[in-house]
Amino acid sequence: MADFCEHCHEEIVEGDAIISCNNGEVLTHHNCGLRGIIGSLAHLEKRCSCFVPGAEETDPPGMTRRQAADAAVDLWRRTKGKGANV
Repeated sequence: MADFCEHCHEEIVEGDAIISCNNGEVLTHHNCGLRGIIGSLAHLEKRCSCFVPGAEETDPPGMTRRQAADAAVDLWRRTKGKGANV
């Protein structure tokens, strides 16, 4: 039986970095899990409703949820994380 990421709903395959919670009951790809903590690309760029009243910005159009998580983590590492090894 295959495991699927709780965030992006894509299959978790051998070699994927994952985060496991609740004794392995909840699995996410590593970057999908981090995206749940650091926020969306729009949040990191201060374009979401947290910063702009009425804004509806979240993940970039045309990206899968996993691609958007990868993009958010990449931006976070380049700016906020300053090379954080998480």
